[in-house]
Amino acid sequence: MNNKQVFHSDSPSRWNKFKWSSRVVLAVIVFTVVSVIITISSKKYPKLPDLNHVSSISKNDLEKINQSSKYKEFKIQKAELLALDRDKMKHKKVHPNENKKRLNVGFFVAWDPQSYTSLNDHISKLDMVVPEFFFLKPGTDSLVSIIDTAVVNLVKKHQKKLIASVKNYTDQGWDGKAVHYMISKGARRTNFINQLVKQLQVYKLDGVNIDFEDLVENSDESLIAFQKQLYQTLHSKGFIVTQDVSPDNADYNVEVLQKYNDYLFLMAYDQHTELSNPGDIAHQKWVEKQLDLFCRKVSSEKIIVCIAGYGFDWPKNGVGRSITYEQAISTAQQNHSKVVFDPGSANLHYIYYDSKNVEHTVYFTDAASNFNIMRMADDWETGGVALWRLGSEDPRLWKFIGQDLSIDTLRKVGFDTKLLTNIELMNRVDYIGDGEILDLVSAPTNGKLAVKLDPKSQTIVDQQYIELPTRYVIKRFGQAEKKVILTFDDGPDPVYTPQILDILKKEKVPGSFFVVGLMVEQNIPILKQIFDEGYEIGNHTFFHPDLSKVSHLRVNFELNATRKLIECVTGRSTILFRPPFNADSEPQTEEEIVPVLQSRKENYINVGNTIDPRDWEKGITADSVFNRVVRQQDNGSIILLHDAGGDRSATVEALPRIIDFYKKKGYQFTTIADILGKTKAEIMPEITNDSDGLVSTANAIFVEALFYGGKFLFYIFTIAIILALMRVLVVGYLALTKYYQEKHAKPIVKKDLPAVSILIPAYNEEVTAVQTINSLLKINYPVFEILFVDDGSSDRTFELVQNAFLNHPRVRVLTKMNGGKASALNLGVAESSYEYLVCIDADTQLHPDAIVNLLACFDDEVGAVAGTVKVGNEVNLLTKWQSIEYITSQNMDRRAFDVLNSITVVPGAIGAFRKDAIEYVGGFTSDTLAEDCDLTMRVLKAGYIVKNCSTSIAYTEAPETLNMFLKQRFRWSFGVIQSFWKNRDALFRKEYGYFGMIGMPNILIFQIILPLFAPLADLFMLAAVIGEAVSLISADSFNLSTIHSSFSLDTSFGQVVAYYILFVIVDILFAMLAFKLEKESYKKLVYIIPQRFLWRQLMYYVLFKAIRNALKGEIGGWGTLKRTGNVKGVVVPEQIEV
Repeated sequence: MNNKQVFHSDSPSRWNKFKWSSRVVLAVIVFTVVSVIITISSKKYPKLPDLNHVSSISKNDLEKINQSSKYKEFKIQKAELLALDRDKMKHKKVHPNENKKRLNVGFFVAWDPQSYTSLNDHISKLDMVVPEFFFLKPGTDSLVSIIDTAVVNLVKKHQKKLIASVKNYTDQGWDGKAVHYMISKGARRTNFINQLVKQLQVYKLDGVNIDFEDLVENSDESLIAFQKQLYQTLHSKGFIVTQDVSPDNADYNVEVLQKYNDYLFLMAYDQHTELSNPGDIAHQKWVEKQLDLFCRKVSSEKIIVCIAGYGFDWPKNGVGRSITYEQAISTAQQNHSKVVFDPGSANLHYIYYDSKNVEHTVYFTDAASNFNIMRMADDWETGGVALWRLGSEDPRLWKFIGQDLSIDTLRKVGFDTKLLTNIELMNRVDYIGDGEILDLVSAPTNGKLAVKLDPKSQTIVDQQYIELPTRYVIKRFGQAEKKVILTFDDGPDPVYTPQILDILKKEKVPGSFFVVGLMVEQNIPILKQIFDEGYEIGNHTFFHPDLSKVSHLRVNFELNATRKLIECVTGRSTILFRPPFNADSEPQTEEEIVPVLQSRKENYINVGNTIDPRDWEKGITADSVFNRVVRQQDNGSIILLHDAGGDRSATVEALPRIIDFYKKKGYQFTTIADILGKTKAEIMPEITNDSDGLVSTANAIFVEALFYGGKFLFYIFTIAIILALMRVLVVGYLALTKYYQEKHAKPIVKKDLPAVSILIPAYNEEVTAVQTINSLLKINYPVFEILFVDDGSSDRTFELVQNAFLNHPRVRVLTKMNGGKASALNLGVAESSYEYLVCIDADTQLHPDAIVNLLACFDDEVGAVAGTVKVGNEVNLLTKWQSIEYITSQNMDRRAFDVLNSITVVPGAIGAFRKDAIEYVGGFTSDTLAEDCDLTMRVLKAGYIVKNCSTSIAYTEAPETLNMFLKQRFRWSFGVIQSFWKNRDALFRKEYGYFGMIGMPNILIFQIILPLFAPLADLFMLAAVIGEAVSLISADSFNLSTIHSSFSLDTSFGQVVAYYILFVIVDILFAMLAFKLEKESYKKLVYIIPQRFLWRQLMYYVLFKAIRNALKGEIGGWGTLKRTGNVKGVVVPEQIEV
């Protein structure tokens, strides 16, 4: 008998080779990872090309040159000023200041997101809000309602008045004919007013503000008739009625209209407009002159003075454009222009030159302008002031809007001008120019001013902008007439990207691909193909989060990781970037601008889009994608499509039709580089290794290893799942086959059973030995003997057994020097009296019929029979898990492999052998820790049949502590590996039958190879699921639609998850079958879910420890487990039907 254990080595050379090889691999991995970390955190970015030459002025604006009107400059003589003062004094005598609270009103517009921001921030300082909710439908008496419920809820929450504006404004501008059609007939007026009443009641609004402009009436009769009917109808229902009126406009008979309005809004602005020559927006004396004229006709309490919070930017000899206060200040700051405050008008102006060297003149109002107008309104005892418009104002206005600014009050309490000396612009974004390429040109800084207040008039007479504040300003580039650019987001995808590339190649059109780092890492060859075929590549982040909802550090990682990945694969960098979810292609809030700011710091330019068919929508068809593109064709030049992220078959199908449509329309397909006036090499600059050559090489190695490693893990995981499924199904089928064979077996005749020797090897089993022997003496078997072999125990095992059974006729007690379990068993074999041997462990209790059923399985060809082992001490979670494992794994395997004569382990807890078979194969050996496994393999190789008996039940004591459990399982695992290696000559050898072709491969694949790689596969699965979930949650997109897309069977990730779920379901069904066959209660199955997930991790540890021992050449001993004696009494199971 060979006593030297398999794998044992006295020389450490094998272990040393392994250690040094591992250290080299680990060092390479560490160096590569560190290189990647250094690269990702690197601040070395490609240089941005000069974009100043790129036009930011639209062709339409250029065509409007020389089409503007000329307004005369407003001038006022000293005599007129004195007359205004006299009129004001007279008015004050008639209307003495009673400190009535001024109404503060704000106009809200839905088309500027900052309007809502301003409203939300300052609603506590307002009394009334006027949103644009209602519009006339031209040529009808119908009302068009566009209700912003968020505004309604906000205003109602703060218990402010909500007066909805009714306008005759359309996409073509103010429509006087629409007003004429509605008010010219009584029936139309009535129908319109009834619709208005219904809407006011539905949304619980407080009233209306009529804003009809550019009227075409020959007289004021129809307008007055409409206003009268409206006033009478609404007042009877408790609604407020107001109306906007323009200065110097004969359309409004204010003397009459005041009778049918609670308030008249005097629009004291637009002294100059975008279609006029440059000039003041609202000269303070011009406003006072208009106020004087109105107060002669209208009670001042009914007048609400509208103040301007905006300006105009006029190119020389051209058409101006409306700008907000913040836009005016930002433009001045960017162009280093000096802002001039005119003390006469209290308006501001400056000049600047744009990138085409065109001169621009800018006029605007600020808080100082507003202060003086509000001072005037309070002196004239008006009903209040109204800001046109929320979101465009100087934020300093809110510091004094709630104060009484009448001269009498200010002379008493004064005004602190320090409120106006610091300015911080709102966190909003301003856009200049046209096009879909976005470049951030400035970020917010605070400004400083010097303000002078005249103590006599209590008005601001001078204001100096010492430091101009700044805000976020994005410059648009790349407007392209009759040009179109195809862009594709979210790829590369192994299914759809190659199809799109084939279409582009066939149609000979360029394209730009904004790639996701995670997709690149999985599809490196496709990215190489995109680059090699000449297409542009841009950055679309690594994990595809919504960048407005993640940290700055995460933004930096998302941008840099993908850029470095592109560099490693293509040898080129990129300056093109498009944020995911289109959240930031035109950011409006600080949260949205921060990622753009970060990307600009890393030398990216943002590529927006104006044609978005939303091809990512679930269930969308190719017709829908095509039709949406056609409808949006006039929006701009850049088309946004997707080549990954879900089912993109509709996009692939629609793409040729889109290309054909634009070609027939005479469009030229081009690139982003072209509309920027650059080359591909400039937007994808070549990277230089320089001193970073080693790091760059490490990065390249890392990328390749990551790609092929990911593919390797994916295939390993997929193969493992498929093999596991196949194994479960095959084992289940074979186990059922064995069950039906046993069911139809002949009844056992006890008188035909041979005599048997029962061998019990023991080492330090004082707790259970006597109990085990007593249980054996109760078995139902005619002729048997018990041989208890003590292997030199260091406790009282031999003493206790000797004392208990010294003179028992059926029990012989043997003892020997400690030599291991195999030597103890061999002694028992040698001393046995009969030709059939049953080997059991010293902690085992048998079912009374266990030996009968076991020996009944023998015939002339059977060399060994395995019994069925169950856990007899289910006292905690660990032992319950072991019980599940015995039932669903060990016992089911033996049932199944019985059919193929490839059972590889007759368990030490209960197994029967023909004595001559043991002697023929050389007995039990000590060169493995699994002597039972080794012996079974040698018996099979000798040509004997090894069978399983499911009715021969033994109850064993399972380890109750984790330490004891791991100790036991290490011995089993190491012993099985030793036995496999020792008998490896049988692997795939047909002469050994199913044992060589199935039994041995089963051990190799499912007990050694797959468990070695399983931790990596589990890590792959866990990382993929967590990564996808984190990506969805961070993007605020964790919903059924995105989850369906992420886990779609069209993706490799979705396929793996589907296989895994399928395996779990099949595994649970398999476990239920095992429980049925073993006659066990299904209640125990509640422990199977945690058992399946955590058990495998424990087995990983055991296997790796066993492999480590094999490599080190260390020997393992029999050892002993701490016994408790908790095995429960034998329970006779009921018969079942399957």
